[in-house]
Amino acid sequence: MSNQNQEKIIVIQNKSNALGIASFVFGLISIFIFSVIFVPLSLIFGILGIIKKQLVWSIVGIIFALIGFATSPMLLGIFGLATVAATGGN
Repeated sequence: MSNQNQEKIIVIQNKSNALGIASFVFGLISIFIFSVIFVPLSLIFGILGIIKKQLVWSIVGIIFALIGFATSPMLLGIFGLATVAATGGN
């Protein structure tokens, strides 16, 4: 057998967890400071990470974003005002 019929196939998989890790980091930061900025960023990166199949980091980031939302007085106040406005103030 000769080596002339052999082909070399190189498969490159560009798998990166960057979006999921960014979601996790922004979610973690949102628990402690600047929730108004970091909760939406964490949710956006988490959703993009889920679309890109970076499930573990993205889901943890979304959970941390929800915790950051729950610990933010400003976001809860805005959510409460929206609820009061939607119900007509009763």
